[in-house]
Amino acid sequence: MPARIRFAALLAAALLAPLAAQAASTRTHVSNAGSDANTAFSCDYAHPCRTFAAALTQTTSGGEILAIDSSGYGKVVIDRSVSIVAAPGVFAGIGVGAGGNATGVEIATADVKVALRGLTITGQGGDYGIHMTGGASLLVERCAVSGFSGAGGGAITVSTPASVNIADSVVHDNYGGIHLGSGATGSISSSRVLNNLNRGIRVDSDSVGVTTSISVSDTVVSGTLYYVGIHATASAGTARVAVSRATVSGNVYGVASGATVAGISTTIVDLANSTVTGNNTGLYAGGAGTTHFRVNGTNLVHDNGTNETGTITTIAAR
Repeated sequence: MPARIRFAALLAAALLAPLAAQAASTRTHVSNAGSDANTAFSCDYAHPCRTFAAALTQTTSGGEILAIDSSGYGKVVIDRSVSIVAAPGVFAGIGVGAGGNATGVEIATADVKVALRGLTITGQGGDYGIHMTGGASLLVERCAVSGFSGAGGGAITVSTPASVNIADSVVHDNYGGIHLGSGATGSISSSRVLNNLNRGIRVDSDSVGVTTSISVSDTVVSGTLYYVGIHATASAGTARVAVSRATVSGNVYGVASGATVAGISTTIVDLANSTVTGNNTGLYAGGAGTTHFRVNGTNLVHDNGTNETGTITTIAAR
């Protein structure tokens, strides 16, 4: 190869190397020993970043951020489709203090699809654990969200018509537990919602013509100290909750359905194969709007201060 051509090839390689090193990756990594300066290496396994926020900048849409050892990895505002995953046996924490953006995981970008697996999100004066106001879908799996005790905040809040699935997770000791509204749909399964002050699971709709619909299965809801274990409420649209194989105990109200505005709001609750016990009021149906509360004959509703209040319709077991 002539010297001139060889020199040009070497020069081109030298110029392209930094660009290649900084190219975004489908999988990035964070570590307790990492550095956010490692964005220069796309947060690869050999050069992990220190925070989720830095790793996100190097992750392609649809990619994955992997926590490879135990540490706290900081708050993150998600602006693209991504999975954030703790490796097996790894504690991947997000501590949320007061001030600034007091949210652990914020999602506000249209059409993004987000999955969170194995994270521990802890309120340390902050407002929200997971707060979604835009996006197409949210999966929360094997996560623990706790300590968001300030009035008005909560562990998991979704106020956009996204598909939401929460599985194998623990939500405890918050002001609000799980709050889904504004046309969200999906499921809560195999989870524990414990010792939240104001509503354990709340499903509501505040827009005419909008239906928020969630199923709750194989889940324990207990210790809601102020209001409702599982609550469907609507002020303008329709809120639906289907509850099956759940245990609802030790709440002020166990399972409640309340449409608040006559003529324009509807709530629908279906309860099957569940145990509702030890609540001040087991089942409650009320409100000025249209309220439906249907109870399958397979439920055990007993030993509450009052087992039923309002119009509860019992249907034959299927």
